[in-house]
Amino acid sequence: MSLYSSLKRWIPRSLQMRWEPQFRWLSYQLGYKGNQYKCPVCQAKLRTFIQLESGDLLCPACGSLPRNRRLWILLQDLIHPGMQILHFSPSRPLRRRLEKWQGISYTSTDYASEFPADKQLDITQIDEPDHKYDLIICFHVLEHILDDRKALSELFRILKPIGKCLIQTPFKSGEIYEDASIMSPADRLIHFGQEDHVRIYSAEGLAERARDAGFNVEILHFSDSPANELGLKEREEVLVFEK
Repeated sequence: MSLYSSLKRWIPRSLQMRWEPQFRWLSYQLGYKGNQYKCPVCQAKLRTFIQLESGDLLCPACGSLPRNRRLWILLQDLIHPGMQILHFSPSRPLRRRLEKWQGISYTSTDYASEFPADKQLDITQIDEPDHKYDLIICFHVLEHILDDRKALSELFRILKPIGKCLIQTPFKSGEIYEDASIMSPADRLIHFGQEDHVRIYSAEGLAERARDAGFNVEILHFSDSPANELGLKEREEVLVFEK
């Protein structure tokens, strides 16, 4: 257990949020600094990542997860000066880095107020003009949305004609699994893997649903060694939607 995890038991949540970067950095300096691994988000050199019960590897210095690190690597080749970027439910490590990125207009949004964000937009009824954004980031959001077809339609509407939308959810093989009669948190945990999830997508199933909304879709497949130095997932998929 990291020093930051221990401190969380005793520190009010408001102070945790305010001082999280400092607590994490102290924890990293005292117990995790090394040369075997490296976090691409915060550039910290690590003795080890923290392995969570889910199997994910947490960066002790910034709190990034494997999906955050994969996204950050992808963004290096996608972000250019002058871009308008909208980020749904941003992880704190990525939001902090993107807010400091020079030459772009970066807007974060979180409807449920679970993450610090600039706005509180409903993804099924986005209060933004047509064709506004060059890049939309929507990681691990759609599996929470009952009317995901409406959400996809709204993402299509606000994306510029030459823009890109990066999408990821938990994926499985085969078809999308959803059942509107499964409503209780306990049943959703059993069927969908989390109490607030309403379906499990397959990458191809989500791609087909996005094509129905008008998008062109590319599925990026990644494969990394379990011992990779950046703490990435061994297998991962990210969808790129374009008009």
